[in-house]
Amino acid sequence: MNNKKLTEKEIQEKIEKVNGAMAQEGMPLTKELRQKLYNCIIGKSSTELERQKIIEKYRGIYG
Repeated sequence: MNNKKLTEKEIQEKIEKVNGAMAQEGMPLTKELRQKLYNCIIGKSSTELERQKIIEKYRGIYG
């Protein structure tokens, strides 16, 4: 992501765009997923870290 600092409004607009696209497919974002996306946008987390968490979670469930 670039170094431009996004305003809270811009962050929420980005999340709503993603939610709109997901909702069209019948999969609107949960509160938890919105928070993860928010954390990635502000730099508190990364998409790679969140991806690894999901892989580990389901690897533990399904082997």
